[in-house]
Amino acid sequence: MNAKELLESYALGDRDFSRRSLIGLILTGANLSGANFIESDLEEITLDIANLEDAELNLANLIRANLSGSILIQANLNGTILEQASLIGANLSEAFLIEADLSDAVLVETNFSHAFLTSANLTRSRLCRANLSNAFLTGACLNGADLRGANLTEADLTRANLTGANLAGADLSRANLTNAKLNWANLANAKLTGADLTGTYLSTLKSIEGTDFTDARNAPNSVELVNMEESNSEE
Repeated sequence: MNAKELLESYALGDRDFSRRSLIGLILTGANLSGANFIESDLEEITLDIANLEDAELNLANLIRANLSGSILIQANLNGTILEQASLIGANLSEAFLIEADLSDAVLVETNFSHAFLTSANLTRSRLCRANLSNAFLTGACLNGADLRGANLTEADLTRANLTGANLAGADLSRANLTNAKLNWANLANAKLTGADLTGTYLSTLKSIEGTDFTDARNAPNSVELVNMEESNSEE
């Protein structure tokens, strides 16, 4: 099925494109809201500025796909492979991405507010200025992720792995970081006002210069902060 055939089929009322091979199709700006792409091969597909609201994309292959600027509100991407995909500025608010693979994906300024990213793989993903407010990231893997300037207010990061993540300037106000891993993470100028750091290991943070721990639960005390800064400066 080529792009023209797919769009014509959708226009005639067909919504089931599951288990299809649609590799490399160019569907820029297409309206495919509510379409079913379950287990379809969408590798390197172009769906930038497309409307995929409420679409079913769970278990689909979207490796190196271009979804920048697309609308994926409440879309189902559970178990979807989005490795090296581009979703710059896409809207995935309230979307389901449980156990999705977003490793090495470009997610700059992407909207994940209230999205479900439980146990998702976001290793080395680029999430600069992304909106993850109220997102569910329980058990998510964010090893080496670039979260500079990201909005993580009230996000649930329980047991999340943020080893080596760059959170410089990120807003984690009232975020739940219970038992999260922050080894070698950069928290310079980050805001953790009212965050819950219970069970979080903080002694190997890369940087806490300018970090705001006001009213944070289980935050390091001033002596610990000084010692950490001295330790970092010696490295």
